[in-house]
Amino acid sequence: MKDNSDIDYKKVTHYIIIALVAVVLIILNYCSLKEHISSNPSLITDYQPKEDELAIYRTPAVAGLFYAGDKARLDSEVEHYLASLTGGSEFQPRILIVPHAGYAYSAATAGKAYAKLQKYANQIKNVILLGPSHRVAFKGVALSSADYFTTPLGKIALNKTLLSQLALNPNFKFNDAAHKDEHSLEVQLPFLQKVLTHFQIVPLVYGDVSPQIFAETLSPLLEQPGTILVVSADLSHYHDYATAQKLDSQTAKLVEQNKPELENHMSCGAIGINAALILAQEKNFRPTTLDLINSGDTSGDKDRVVGYGAWSFEKAPLSKAPLSKLEQETQNLRQFVKDHGQELLQIVARSLQKSLTEHKPYSPSRKDYADELFNKGASFVTLKKQNALRGCIGTVIPHVAVAQDVAKNTYLAAMEDSRFSPLTQDELKDLSFSVSLLTGFEPIIYKNSEDLLSQIKAGIDGIIIRDGDRQGLFLPSVWQELPDKEEFMKQLKIKAGINPSYWSENLKVYRFRTVEIKSNEN
Repeated sequence: MKDNSDIDYKKVTHYIIIALVAVVLIILNYCSLKEHISSNPSLITDYQPKEDELAIYRTPAVAGLFYAGDKARLDSEVEHYLASLTGGSEFQPRILIVPHAGYAYSAATAGKAYAKLQKYANQIKNVILLGPSHRVAFKGVALSSADYFTTPLGKIALNKTLLSQLALNPNFKFNDAAHKDEHSLEVQLPFLQKVLTHFQIVPLVYGDVSPQIFAETLSPLLEQPGTILVVSADLSHYHDYATAQKLDSQTAKLVEQNKPELENHMSCGAIGINAALILAQEKNFRPTTLDLINSGDTSGDKDRVVGYGAWSFEKAPLSKAPLSKLEQETQNLRQFVKDHGQELLQIVARSLQKSLTEHKPYSPSRKDYADELFNKGASFVTLKKQNALRGCIGTVIPHVAVAQDVAKNTYLAAMEDSRFSPLTQDELKDLSFSVSLLTGFEPIIYKNSEDLLSQIKAGIDGIIIRDGDRQGLFLPSVWQELPDKEEFMKQLKIKAGINPSYWSENLKVYRFRTVEIKSNEN
């Protein structure tokens, strides 16, 4: 019988290979497709946040009129106005006053102010923009409800938090109509976009408002870190060249002196400038004039010109006033105590032991102490037993080495203070002591008793009074027991042997300072 089940194994192997290749191709295609599906064509280096479809934009009103409407051209123009003005200010500007005319007329002047910000671009986070309303009449200050202001260079976010704070003031109200076509703020935006990095704006267009109210409201905002104020204002309008120069020079003088006295005919932004000057006075901002020109300098037409100026206000560190003689001596004594205070306390301790064992003062030797301790000095030594006074004697005028003075006054305080019996050995364990080094004396010149008390610095001044041959002295430490000035003076008179109600314009009063070192603080 014939077997018909013969199998062509060559064909079977061929089919298997084809199937395997097909499977591999399918797998490869799937992996490739999966990788393609899981990736977007965009790069993360091109990332931009998605636009908020509900955001409100205040679009440019004068792009193509006051400044270039094309992005590339505007970028180039602003760069040109800033290019030669590098370096910035030594101190960060806190207020700028800048013009707001067409760029052809005033941008070079504005650029001199904005260049001052370049050094601080990363530190400035909020810009409060002030500008006068040219098209809409209203009272107060107009806030904007927009989320962004835009220029051909892009968009700038508004600081909603600060705007909400301002809206609590009845003089500040949301009024988008005042912002819609206003150019005084808009022309500042491209400069800010070119100079700063990450910042928000608080745009304020004002109508009829008091500069004082304006300043009082903005003052706390300027205290916030990274916040500056930009005041947009042109100067005199439509005078001949010479008249404009004279009038604008008067304006510049007022600005340089921080005098908020500009009248409306001196600037279309007089209210804003006056508000800025009030703030500058309050916060001790120092003005610097950066430029002062008019349109006759830029256009050539000198018959009817508009003035432009730029100023920067900086809060430079206050220069330290020179120390008075009394203050300088106090400072010197503090350093002396820092360097030699422990040696002075050692002299007191040794003098106390000598007083108790030999009943005579200790005499410090030069070989035992620093040479500076043998400079002349006046001192008081105070002894206390369980915080109660146990003796206090001192000298007023330096006449011997301070080491000798301290040693002698220690002996006198321990053994010869007439208010107390001589110190005993048994008391030594409960004793604490201090040394007060005295400055020289400064006379207090006064008109009457009230004036005298007003000049005395409680807790700081030591006081000496003299009337004929009667004299009394209180160390500054006495203020701890007699903090009231009137009582302090009454008790001082009693100490001097003067009736506490006694008053004479011939009473001589002197102040001095002390630097004290205590044994129980070591």
